[in-house]
Amino acid sequence: MNVRLRLTLWYTAILFLILLIFSLAVYIGLTRSLLVNTDSHLQREVGEMLGNMKFDSRTGDHKEEESEEEHGGIHQNGIRLTYIPEEGVFWRILDKTGQPLIDPGHFDGAPFADTPPPTDRTRFEYTTLANGEPIRLYTAPFVLEGQGEGIIQVAESYRHIQEVQQQLILLLVLGIPVTLVAASVGGWFMAASALNPIDRITRAADRISASDLHQRLNMNLPNDEIGRLAATFDKMLARLEDAFERQKQFIADASHEMRTPLTILKGDVEVALNRPRSAEEYRETLEMVNQTADRLTHLVEELLLLARAENNQYPLNLAPLNLTELLTETVTHLMPRAVKNNIALNLNAPDDLPITADASKLSRIFTNLVDNAIKYSRPGDAVTVTATRRGRFVSVDVADTGPGIPPEHLNRLFERFYRADKARSRRMAGSDGSGAGLGLSIAQWLAQMHGGSIKVASQVGKGTIFTVWLPVDPAEHLPINTEAEGV
Repeated sequence: MNVRLRLTLWYTAILFLILLIFSLAVYIGLTRSLLVNTDSHLQREVGEMLGNMKFDSRTGDHKEEESEEEHGGIHQNGIRLTYIPEEGVFWRILDKTGQPLIDPGHFDGAPFADTPPPTDRTRFEYTTLANGEPIRLYTAPFVLEGQGEGIIQVAESYRHIQEVQQQLILLLVLGIPVTLVAASVGGWFMAASALNPIDRITRAADRISASDLHQRLNMNLPNDEIGRLAATFDKMLARLEDAFERQKQFIADASHEMRTPLTILKGDVEVALNRPRSAEEYRETLEMVNQTADRLTHLVEELLLLARAENNQYPLNLAPLNLTELLTETVTHLMPRAVKNNIALNLNAPDDLPITADASKLSRIFTNLVDNAIKYSRPGDAVTVTATRRGRFVSVDVADTGPGIPPEHLNRLFERFYRADKARSRRMAGSDGSGAGLGLSIAQWLAQMHGGSIKVASQVGKGTIFTVWLPVDPAEHLPINTEAEGV
């Protein structure tokens, strides 16, 4: 069962329930209203009769009086009634024992006629006349002060109420199915119209494949649920396309980076095997092969690290540490390289700079940054590492006085495999086994894992500063706001 049919059936079922409740309410309400009108009419008739009734105290021959009509009224059994109920109202007046005082004979032969009526309370009831006519009977005991007491019974046919009820039932029985059919047809077309954009989205999604992610729905829809769904689908396609493009670029760059050392490795081996060589020459070749293998190992480790990062398989092992001690170890480790390249390497930091972090991952961040600063500096330049506490954060500046980075490259420095100077990077990579263009990307990712970030500022000819921002306690997940910290 498709969605369109389910929506139509649900709509029809709910409408049927509403119509049924509405019909019952109309039926009950109309019946009650007609009944209240009838009861009110009977009560008014009794009130008129009581207002125009008088007990006669004369003791003469009543036989002559029983049939006498005076002043347009009736005078029987010592009671003078000057108001006659309107046509269609059945009535009689009884004494307190139930014997007739004035009885036009309306109730002769009726099932209740010979039953003494109650004298202690008024009562409404349904009954019938002798001819089967359904009536609404009102029995009202009365007392006329200083004159006498008795019972008045008035009734009115409620056949007209039954006829109205039957007509209403017939109208509802015929009208509800017609309404449901019309509403179902309308609901079907409304559901079709509402779901048509979803059908278009489905067909478009069917046409899109991993190799064709540039397609978009581009559906000009209102800003409703369906419109937002289509817009979200387009955004999802854009994210997927970007992810696939980055994946393809990553694979292409990784292949390219691995091809170069493999080509060098194969070339060195082929040269060594081309003709017999001395042991010294074979040793030189093996040393070059070892350097190339080191570079391949370093590249594979970085690719494996990035793969684990993508799958969230590189958790932090947070523990309290002294950041100054970690920076001192990093600078000490890289000092021989700086001395070899005639570069001054300095550290400015307080004696105690407590922080909660993963020591091995922080060490990798600062080793990458300081190593890069040394690598791209010229003989005679200086590299300075400065650590400072800034409120809830610490900042570590790795500044060099090297050639600097052109502005057009700054925004892409943290992209994988990106290098501002590919020729220089490749030349240096051949000498030390690094330079794949992954170091800064890994450093930025590790900083973000700690809830921090890395910023870069550079001027061509004056040098570059990489600033690492780290929260003192990553568990707080505080957003970095350098302006708020007074930077």
